[in-house]
Formats: sequence, C-alpha cells, structure tokens
Amino acid sequence: MDRMSYGWSAVKEYARDYILENTGLKVLALFMTAVLWLSVASRWSQITLNPVPIEIINLSPELALTKYETLSAKVYLRGPKDVVDSLRSTELAVVADLQNVEPGVRVIPLKIDTDRLPPSIDTQTIDISPHSVRVTLERLVEANLPVEPRFEGEVAAGYEIYNWTISPHTIKVSAAASHIKDITSVLTETINIAGKTAPFSDFVAIDTGSQFVNTIEDSPKVMLTVNIGEVRKERVLEKIPVNLINAPANTQYTPKFVRLIISGTKQAVDDLKPEELEIIVDYLTIDEKLREGKPEVKFFANSEKLSVKSIQPSLIKIN
Repeated sequence: MDRMSYGWSAVKEYARDYILENTGLKVLALFMTAVLWLSVASRWSQITLNPVPIEIINLSPELALTKYETLSAKVYLRGPKDVVDSLRSTELAVVADLQNVEPGVRVIPLKIDTDRLPPSIDTQTIDISPHSVRVTLERLVEANLPVEPRFEGEVAAGYEIYNWTISPHTIKVSAAASHIKDITSVLTETINIAGKTAPFSDFVAIDTGSQFVNTIEDSPKVMLTVNIGEVRKERVLEKIPVNLINAPANTQYTPKFVRLIISGTKQAVDDLKPEELEIIVDYLTIDEKLREGKPEVKFFANSEKLSVKSIQPSLIKIN
C-alpha cells in the first residue's frame, strides 16, 4: 500500500512539473507557432486555373449557337495562398453573355462569374485568356421531316418484312438552317426484329441524329407497325384465259389470253394450279366510249396469301 501511494505521488509531481515548469517559454513557443502559421496562411499567391468552362448565358430562344472557337479559358487570379491552393477550375465559370446579340458572327467578351469566387480573392487582378470568344449565331427554323424505322437484327429464317407504317409519319423539328438543310428524315430508336415471325406494333422514340436538331415536342413517340410474314415469291403464268361475263350473246373481245404475274407466300404460290384462278372482265363495267374492260383476278384458294403483281395486257378490247 505504501509503495502504491509513493508511486501515485511521483506521477502527480511529474505532471505538475511538466505543466508548470518553464511556463513562460512554453507560452512563447505557442505564440511563435501561431504567428508562423498565420504568416504562411495569409501570404498572397497567384494561380492559373485551366481549363475553366465558358458558360453561354442569355441565348435567345429564337437563335442557335452553331459555331464557337472554344468553350474553355485560362483564369489568372490572386488571393491568400491557402484559398487559391484549394480552388479547382471546375468550381469557377467564365461567362459569355449573349443578351441582345443578333444573328451572325459575333465576338463576345468573357468575364468571370465572381459569385463563385471566395470573398478573399482579389477580383481587380483577375485576368482571362482569351479575353473574348468568336461565336456564330443563326435563327432557328422549323421543318416537318418524315420518320423512318431503325431496325436491328434479322427476322426468322423463311420470313420477311412486307411493309411498315409509322403514325404520325412526320415530326416537326427545329434547328439552325445550316444544320437542317441536309437532313431529309429522322429515325426511330433501334427496334430489335431478331427472330420475329409475326406482325407487331409499338410506341418508339425519335432520334433526330444530331445534337443541333431538336423536336418541337418534348420526347415524342410514334406508333410503328411492322408487317412480317412468310417469305413471298413471284410466279409468271402464261396464257391464262379471259372470261367475259354479263355481255350480250356473241360479243367478241381480244385478247383471249393474258400473262399474269402473281405474288404470295412461297407455299401458296407453288401450290397454285391454273384451275384455281379465273380472269374476268365484267361487261357491265367497261368503258363504253373506249370499249375497253379491265380484267380482274379471282382466286379460288389461298386468296388471303396471294396478290396480283401485273396483268398483261392490262385492258381487254371489246368489239
């Protein structure tokens, strides 16, 4: 117990001496450290920040910025060393103000956005390089452009795209005249048709293809319908007889035979027999003045899978 009391007394004696001994020297050392830190921290320094982004402001909604030399600049500024050392170029902005600027090639003075600067920065010594930026401004024009689909992939083997439709088929866009003059259409977003075997419809977004061409409507969509079916083929049928119906007895006509080209799914075209179709001219529908009638084709089988490409000749002469 005596040994513990003696040890505790020794510790307290050492702590008292450590704190109170040479107190004046310790206060002086602390004061000198503070003065040294303040002298270093408050020392003024100059810095070059590069690149600092140039922000275009007050651009009229009727104009488009079509050309510019650069959208960044160097900024030279001066301030307390600890302040300027902590600055980053992305924290600042150089401003090109287009307030009341008319279309054409313009030289716009650059200035620093002082609201983004620390208050201790010396704004009187700020320098910007370049001091101005050359820009080209054009008036915006509007146009209605047709919409075309952008397909990706291939339909399943043995199938093909018959046709597609888009509604609405045009979209109104806005752009500078120089940017829109060579654009004849806009595309949809990509539509994947890989492996498809049947028609489908979907709402799809529009891609103008240029960052300078914008749609009037925000994020417009169109309805795309793609008609997919079995691969089609054509077949030529020679000397198909023509039948004149509803005509007076002994009415003569020429020619008696026509050349027929049909189209349809491969199976339906291959299976078609001559007796499964008929070429008809209805006397009641002929042109009385020209004495001509238009031949029509009637299929007796697979009519929904077959169509007529051409009939030669296309008119039958009635005598």
